[in-house]
Amino acid sequence: MSSSVPYIPDDDFENNNPFAEPILHSDPHNSLANDNLSRAPDAPVDQVQAHAPESDKNATEISDTNKELRRLLPERFTTKSSLQIKLTAIEKNRPGNPILRFDAVVKGLPKFRQSTYKDIRRTYNEVVKFNKYLIISNLEAFVPVIPNASTSYPSGGEDENKQLMNVWREWFARIVTNPILIRDDEFVYFIENDFGYSVINNNRKSSVASGLIRKTLKQFSVPYDEFEELATFRPLIKSAYLILQKLSKLEEKNSKTQKQLSIQIYDLSNQLNSLSQFETIHPGMKNMWEKLAKISQIQSDLLLIESVNELGILGDGIQNLIEDFYQVKEALTNRHLIMRELLQAEAQTKSKHLHATKIKSKSALDPLKVDEAIRSLEYSKKVEESLKLQVNRISGEMLIEKQEVLDFTEHKFQKLLKSLTLHRVDHHRKILKHLENIRLDIRIVDAKGGLSRLNRDNLTNLKHNLMQSQSSNGDAWSSRTFRSLKTEQEERERSREEEEEDAKKHDEGEDGRNVVDAKNAASLLGVATF
Repeated sequence: MSSSVPYIPDDDFENNNPFAEPILHSDPHNSLANDNLSRAPDAPVDQVQAHAPESDKNATEISDTNKELRRLLPERFTTKSSLQIKLTAIEKNRPGNPILRFDAVVKGLPKFRQSTYKDIRRTYNEVVKFNKYLIISNLEAFVPVIPNASTSYPSGGEDENKQLMNVWREWFARIVTNPILIRDDEFVYFIENDFGYSVINNNRKSSVASGLIRKTLKQFSVPYDEFEELATFRPLIKSAYLILQKLSKLEEKNSKTQKQLSIQIYDLSNQLNSLSQFETIHPGMKNMWEKLAKISQIQSDLLLIESVNELGILGDGIQNLIEDFYQVKEALTNRHLIMRELLQAEAQTKSKHLHATKIKSKSALDPLKVDEAIRSLEYSKKVEESLKLQVNRISGEMLIEKQEVLDFTEHKFQKLLKSLTLHRVDHHRKILKHLENIRLDIRIVDAKGGLSRLNRDNLTNLKHNLMQSQSSNGDAWSSRTFRSLKTEQEERERSREEEEEDAKKHDEGEDGRNVVDAKNAASLLGVATF
């Protein structure tokens, strides 16, 4: 999985006999080539592969890839461990730093002293520090960025609380479903620490360049990447990141336009109200202008509420995706930087090998220089092998998480567009319902005015009991059952509560260990708390 051709540095040190048989070197990571050489040592490898069926070769390559992934990422191929976090409440604190309350259930993870943790409290700033640590210490994973502490909804309202609960539950679900992140040692301290948590491993620094050096290295050409999926994934993420930034600006501009339109409609309602005051002769016309002014004022308020809803649903959702895509892009950049370090390490190993060869070829050998050259070459080999293993692990994990990021983005967009569409439909239905309430007042102003001025004499035949098109029975325009946002949300909350109750019953049925025995109590008292 390395990004360059493997280099064999020990040719001149292993065998100096000119009469020895030549040794065929092969890639130790390519098990398919080793199998072919062992089966037919006298035949060329190309001929052996030509006689092999195409399906067998593909199956062998897939099995070799799975074996390599199991060796590099054993966490991905086990189902014995899991971590569940249930967010229970978001407490108010000073502005920009709310307190999160949640419960945790641990199964099969080492270093945890309990299986159930109740009423864990962490502030927003503490979670930010924990998230930064996860990004630095887990370069192979796409760590999701935490949501913002506030939304575009009015501060302290019910809509903001629901939005924060949804996005935080989504973030916790993405964190705990990643087997790489839940095995980090810092996760133990994050769960078991008392209120006032701080990162324990805060002395750990990132192994990639940062600051001005990082900006300079990003200007160079990207090293060769043999994984085409990852090579094309970063330009795709960057393009989506830029498109979402433009979409966010357009959404903010649209929200400002809607607020201005709301102000203009409110001015229209004031003018209609003033027009009704000049109507002194015709009482029916005065009543009509007053009701039109009232409906226009209601429409202005509804439009202002809808602009806030669109900014809270679509604007905040797009902003979360922008921050997520930026983190994915930077993680892929970290991989490129480590690949460049691997190329430098391979070049340095080659130069050390050439230097050792020159010392060896001299007639008079200096033991000190020989020992120094050998130690330097061995150290360079170790650095190269460590970087190669790191690149292989990062590439394998990112290949798996790439599909997870795409699936999450697709699901997120579908959820945002569905919620936005339902809110817009609900907004237009409210406006239509209010307009239908004054429909008769406009059609029949009084017995001698209104539409009778247009030579409509049969005004008494008009029905006064017209059915409303927007009701709980259905929509008269589309002949469909009325789809209420409130009803959908209640059903969603009910289904979520039922799932949580089923999971709780299942956990209690599996391990009815709610009572702490003497051995567990002694172990809890004997270990210091962090």
